[in-house]
Amino acid sequence: MTGGPSPPDQNSDRSHAFRVSFGPRGKDRRGEKSWRSGGVEDAMKDGRVVDEVEPCLRHPHSQHAPLAVLPFGGSTTSQLSSSVSRRKAGFARKCIIVLLIHAIFVFAILIAFLIGQWISEEKNKTPQTSNQNLTPNARHTNPPRLSSTTAHTVRPSPTLLTTSFLQNAKSSPRTIERLIPLRKEKNYTLFDVHPSTFENFELSEKLHGSHSRKKGTDALLVPLPLYILPVHYDLTVDLSNFDTTLTARANITIELESYGNSTEDEIQFHVGSNVRIERMRLRKNGSRVYPRTFKREESKKLARILLREALTKGRYVLEIEYNMTICDDVNDGVRCSLDSQTNSSLLATSFTTMFEPTLARTFFPCWDEPGIKATFNISVLHAEKYTVLSNMPSFQNHHRRDPYRIVTTTFQRTPPISTYLIAFAVGEFVKLETRTERGVALTVWTYPEDLMSLQFALDYAPLVFDRFEDTLEVPFSLPKVDLVAARNVHTGGMENWGLIVFEHASVAHNVPSNDHVNETVDRMYSEYRIGRLVGHEVAHQWFGNLVTMRDWSELWLNEGFATFSVHELMSTDHPKIAEFEYYDNLQRLFDKQSKEDGNLALVRELATESAVDESFHPTNLYTKGCVVIRMIRDLVSDFDFKAGVRRYLRRFAYRSVARDDLFNSLPAYADHGAEQEKLSDVLEGWFVNEGLPEVTAIRNYDNDMMTIRLFLRDRKSDFRGSRELPETFRTTHLLEDDVFMRDFGMKTTERRGTREALPDDTTAFDDSLFDGFVRETQKPKRRKHRPTRKKSTRAPPRVPPQPMISVSARREELRKPRRAGEPADLWNIPLSYMFGSLKTTEGQVVREFWLKNRSVSFADGEISPSQSILLNPDWKYPYRVNYDLHNWKLLARILHQNHVDIPEKSRMQIIVDSEFFLANSNNPHLYLYILDYLSQETKLDVMLFRNRRCSSGTSINSAILLYFTPVIRQMDKLLADSQTDAETAVLWLVRAGRLAKLYQLRCAANLPSCKEEYHTQRWSRDPDAWTEDVHKQVTAVCHHLFTHPDNKKINDLLENRLNADGSQWTLAVQLAACSKDQRIVKMAAKMVVRTKNAAVYASCLQSDFSLHYNPAFREAMWSEIGLLSPFERTLLFSTNKTEVLLGSRVLLHSVKTIDELRQVRSLISDWGRQMSVHLEYLERYLQWVQTVSRGVLHKFFSADLANL
Repeated sequence: MTGGPSPPDQNSDRSHAFRVSFGPRGKDRRGEKSWRSGGVEDAMKDGRVVDEVEPCLRHPHSQHAPLAVLPFGGSTTSQLSSSVSRRKAGFARKCIIVLLIHAIFVFAILIAFLIGQWISEEKNKTPQTSNQNLTPNARHTNPPRLSSTTAHTVRPSPTLLTTSFLQNAKSSPRTIERLIPLRKEKNYTLFDVHPSTFENFELSEKLHGSHSRKKGTDALLVPLPLYILPVHYDLTVDLSNFDTTLTARANITIELESYGNSTEDEIQFHVGSNVRIERMRLRKNGSRVYPRTFKREESKKLARILLREALTKGRYVLEIEYNMTICDDVNDGVRCSLDSQTNSSLLATSFTTMFEPTLARTFFPCWDEPGIKATFNISVLHAEKYTVLSNMPSFQNHHRRDPYRIVTTTFQRTPPISTYLIAFAVGEFVKLETRTERGVALTVWTYPEDLMSLQFALDYAPLVFDRFEDTLEVPFSLPKVDLVAARNVHTGGMENWGLIVFEHASVAHNVPSNDHVNETVDRMYSEYRIGRLVGHEVAHQWFGNLVTMRDWSELWLNEGFATFSVHELMSTDHPKIAEFEYYDNLQRLFDKQSKEDGNLALVRELATESAVDESFHPTNLYTKGCVVIRMIRDLVSDFDFKAGVRRYLRRFAYRSVARDDLFNSLPAYADHGAEQEKLSDVLEGWFVNEGLPEVTAIRNYDNDMMTIRLFLRDRKSDFRGSRELPETFRTTHLLEDDVFMRDFGMKTTERRGTREALPDDTTAFDDSLFDGFVRETQKPKRRKHRPTRKKSTRAPPRVPPQPMISVSARREELRKPRRAGEPADLWNIPLSYMFGSLKTTEGQVVREFWLKNRSVSFADGEISPSQSILLNPDWKYPYRVNYDLHNWKLLARILHQNHVDIPEKSRMQIIVDSEFFLANSNNPHLYLYILDYLSQETKLDVMLFRNRRCSSGTSINSAILLYFTPVIRQMDKLLADSQTDAETAVLWLVRAGRLAKLYQLRCAANLPSCKEEYHTQRWSRDPDAWTEDVHKQVTAVCHHLFTHPDNKKINDLLENRLNADGSQWTLAVQLAACSKDQRIVKMAAKMVVRTKNAAVYASCLQSDFSLHYNPAFREAMWSEIGLLSPFERTLLFSTNKTEVLLGSRVLLHSVKTIDELRQVRSLISDWGRQMSVHLEYLERYLQWVQTVSRGVLHKFFSADLANL
């Protein structure tokens, strides 16, 4: 019986469905000819297409008849002709009825659309503009400071800007939030408010405009079934016309392994929306396997081939021919660049790829999951003038004999590799070559004009490879590695296996022409920064490429290890910088815990592409992952950690892993205190719990009892002004789960000798400041000692990994359950505390134990009531520490009397924790008193952890500056001293803004180093003659304008600069924000508001050049904003949006006083639900600041205020 057309399938997906006809015994009557270009036309000519449209719409001689079936099956021409000849006369009437039904249906849809449009317009009576098309998933990067580009050029703009990139967008991005509940609706309360300032932004956050990846849809991440998996890909890409059309054609052949005993009859794989499949064919053992339907699910970026028969055990081969667009905004796994010097007819002259995390599917159909590895054979057709690079070396270049000079470059087979690591680089590159110590070819590629700036990267990269090979004892597993410095790359680097791509500016290094001290410091920091970036991407060749995380939820295994490894690497050459950078990043991590997106768990479920993309967070992923890995090392010892990591890399080379595989390679137990805990149990809470734990120590000074409490902070407990310190208690209060020291095992160690020399000019402690101290009493002391364990020094053998892994073994490792983990109400904290003094014969005593309960109480009779305790000595582990009020006072006393008794890293943590727990408590004066010890601090790394807040706008602002004048003077001295040591001087540059803050502080404190008169006179003589240190000069002039408002000469000059056009207008506006002259401030405020750019508004209100609070300028600014139209003010503050924009939050939280807040509140009648909560937050906080300023702080500064 002859097979006819298949019946319509109810599950077909629009135009993507195809039908297949079969002959007797399932034979293909078309042969193997369909796997060619032009197959549809050939099929028509050969009569191989089954036409399934309505009879009245067909014409037997029409070559343009609609085709409903791809050429996988069909009938002969004679069968089609006979079918037409047997038509009945009644078909015409049936066709007319069908057409009428269709017309009615289309008309009904049109009416419904018009009604819906009318309802939508009624609900939104305010006009919609293109700059309102912000989605909740829009990513923000660093806020641009006021610059000539953002300020001067946009002043005539007639519309209010809240973002820059959306103005040029052709259309708003399509979202699928109707299908994917990306954000759950919640009741927005006061505790959900998180103040936003310029200082809080990370590198990936920006006020106006985002250069982040744009996606047309936010696809769901659905794990692919494991009953059939890819083993090998053969990929041939035709890039011969990419530079003129931004398109490419390709053929891919995928070898698949099916695992038998399966009832499944469907093959699923990933494919991007920009990939248009023209033909596909499935074979097994050389015989055709016939599909029934083919569907594409755009919401998941999946393709489904439904077969007529169930899959059987064995090898299948899937062949696909397709074309694709590249370098578009929706699927930007390919980043193109155009050389402006070339012919204008070209659209691109080079491109590089970055497929991480889920963009490989936009370049070729594949199983696009990190845990699914396969080998690749890659060939590329391209113009002869272009160099084409991929993961492996090329072994064949075939020149075609045609006038277009097309070349085919074929690359060696890759080892098993994840799809996101496949890479291409195409362009007219030039190269610099070298080799590693083991002989691996290392080549740096870039554009001819940029070649010499990459000499440092070329010299440094081989050293990095050699050091990693020596440390890990696992050789680099590819025969070559290419480093490409490209343009139009939005990230610093991408670790593609064997083809690392960098953004050119991130690795370019121009050696200064002289040996001036500033040039030397800048050169060292530039080399450190480039070395850190190169080292990070090279570390990924082992952590991420050789051994890959199984699921995106375990991304920390890649990024955490790479960050940790490069920190260890940089510590070899620059120990001061690397160690300071680690603790500086740890401080950022602590600060982030109270931010809106800062307390995310390290391991969590990632359900969508955007969730994976957003998980690449500088603190939540990179820093937190590094901190946890360093914690693991400290818990198992450095020797056992290195041995375990080597074992991990050898055991799981070319495989995919989860955190359990890492634990199985490390020692089973963590070594801390007198008891050992299972390492995996200790760390699980650190992976799956949000945020970081906080530990509070409360002492009973009457009976030597101490209670250690674990506090799990949620966002609702982080309201400013609401933190209370635990008071000391006089009676013993034991909780139900209290245990005593003898019951839970405590290890005791001693420290003797001096850590640092005590300065000769140490000031005496002012005992009158605090009362209630219990006088010291001597008690007999007993100490227990625990012998240390000897470790073997024999190194494990150096065995290179081999990719001998069976397909079934790969499947079994993928079948292991994926456990992102649920947040657990339990932390295992390696707790330690220290007491005693280095000056005494007893020295310092350190006790260690595990804190596994919410609260534990015990007695320690060796601690005198007048001695302080210090938790977490040397800031060894990442948790916050709080104390009862009395112990805080004791620590403050030690800092002022003999600060070297407290370890250097612990002094850093005291500054960070006291800011968090004391600055916004009822005892802010204690925080200020702790900071005052910094006037004796001689360590620059500790000094740079100083206070970053200033009570601007309060009556005691001047008293605070006067109080901290000795501290500012000491900072100024350390800056001068650091000029003799370049590595120490680099510490000022680790975080941007530290030098600028010092410039502001010393001018506000009227120190001679401000050089106010010198810089002001120089500016008045030549307003355009700014030297290389513009920040220092502008800060000095700004201070002069604030303190000398009646200087007519300077005011006239500033007014003239405000009226002028050019790049200096930006600096003139910033200087005008410092002036008290009414004419100047009104003129400047009018010009700033005229830009209609929220970034400019916030930049002027949060000045980069002054700590002074200027009420005249701020009042003028808000008054001018009040003159905007109601719609513009509504758009500026996002009052009509369900999601408050970042720029609106920053602008609102620029308010510094209650009076200023009243003025801002009057700008808009209806602030909306969320912004009203922000207003309430600000009102409560500013009232608290005012109360504290007039209360405890006024009393604390009473003497200084009397002298003002």
